[in-house]
Amino acid sequence: MSQNEKIRKEKIESPLKYILRLLSGPIVFAIIQLIPIAGLESAGHLALSSFGWVLTWWITQPVPWSITAFLPLVLFPMLGVMGIRPSAALYGQRILPFLMGVMIFGHAFYKHGLAKRFALSVLTIKGLATSGNRIVLLVIIVTAIVSAVVDDAASVAIFIPIAMSLARSIQDIYKKKGMSEGTPKFLAACALGVLYGAGAGGMATPAGVPFNPLSISILESLTSYRISFAQWTATGVVFTIAAVIIYYFVLKFMSPSEVKEIGLDSVEFFKEEKKALGKMTLGEKNVLIVFVVMILLWFIPGFVKLPGIFGFLDIWYVPMVGVMLLYLLPVNIKKREMTLDAKDFQTGVSWNVLFLVVGGTAVADGLVNVGITDWLTGMISSGMNTAILPWMSAVAGTLLGNLTSGTATTNIVSTIMFPIGESLGYNSAILARVIPAVAFSITLPWAGAAPGAAFSSGEIKMSNMIRNGVVGTVIMVIVVTLLAMLLVPLFGAYTFAG
Repeated sequence: MSQNEKIRKEKIESPLKYILRLLSGPIVFAIIQLIPIAGLESAGHLALSSFGWVLTWWITQPVPWSITAFLPLVLFPMLGVMGIRPSAALYGQRILPFLMGVMIFGHAFYKHGLAKRFALSVLTIKGLATSGNRIVLLVIIVTAIVSAVVDDAASVAIFIPIAMSLARSIQDIYKKKGMSEGTPKFLAACALGVLYGAGAGGMATPAGVPFNPLSISILESLTSYRISFAQWTATGVVFTIAAVIIYYFVLKFMSPSEVKEIGLDSVEFFKEEKKALGKMTLGEKNVLIVFVVMILLWFIPGFVKLPGIFGFLDIWYVPMVGVMLLYLLPVNIKKREMTLDAKDFQTGVSWNVLFLVVGGTAVADGLVNVGITDWLTGMISSGMNTAILPWMSAVAGTLLGNLTSGTATTNIVSTIMFPIGESLGYNSAILARVIPAVAFSITLPWAGAAPGAAFSSGEIKMSNMIRNGVVGTVIMVIVVTLLAMLLVPLFGAYTFAG
């Protein structure tokens, strides 16, 4: 049987199988509705059931992800969860222009060949590109180092096109040698490696993710404990090293790379490919200029205190600045050709993935608006004692981190847990390390800008992201909690004001 015949056969699906996939969402909705949930209002219960329907359809895919993403816009008003206007407002997410900008820039990065030049420059470094696993580890480490001082979402946005260009260059050599028809697991591991590296590096310093300083601020406001930059970093570096090791082995064993070894002949091939590129084109130079501008706009606020009029400079603003520049910088003035054109806007954005993430974020906000988070926090705060306090903080942060943003999660869980810790005489500086560390989600593509940007690479299957993410998250929750309980007192990584 030819490859084309196999593909056609795989596409044929019985009507019964399709009907079962189509009914899977309503069935899950009905099951959740039939489960009595004490303390949860009717609107909250309906919203939770709707989320179950959406999540089920995203997994079984009887319709495209982007269509399922708009299901709450139909269900919420119809079920009386909220009106059409507030339901539609849920889709006005700032993550939409952010991801759109990241996707279009990534498209420009490839279109003009800068991605290939970057990749070949790395692959020709002696002793570096010796195996697929080694490259995945390199991706995790480099992203983690940058993410220690740059916002996690910005780090992912910076490194996704670079990591993907590396992975695809290696895939090309495997294809040309007839060793493989493709390397999907390797591509996915590199994309997830960027996300995991951003999460690992985000724990190193207070500047790693926005909710680190939020945790410190709430700690100082509600308890007698204080944490300085140096005290945080003293334990944060250990957290990051542990996370890099854990994430690497999760990817190694759960997404084993098809790329085992990269021989010397492959390195020579990469050198010839790099030589064939010749000098940088004007298009490459324009993309490089925009790349540098975007990095500077992401870095500057973290190192230089800017006047109030520059308050608009944040993580969400930068990608669309880059897009505007790409449409303004010419590659041929006489022909009025710019670095990007109208067709690039259509082909450069993965609209299905974009609205999957936007829809997921909308559902998460809807759950918050109808009181799901209040219900959860009420459950976790009852019957607390010092033995389970750090573990409950970790579990609460993990659960909420997959429903809402890391910032909102840190705010909610810290506000509840810190006073409880203070009243029980527990060192809340430990909780201040645990909560933001677990609030960074790596499991669901709509749980934040960072996972959304990684998923937008188009190389990660949702099932793979969830499976790897669940395993990585469970291990990280245990390790982070144990490390915080051990290292914060051992290093004296706090100040007690009495």
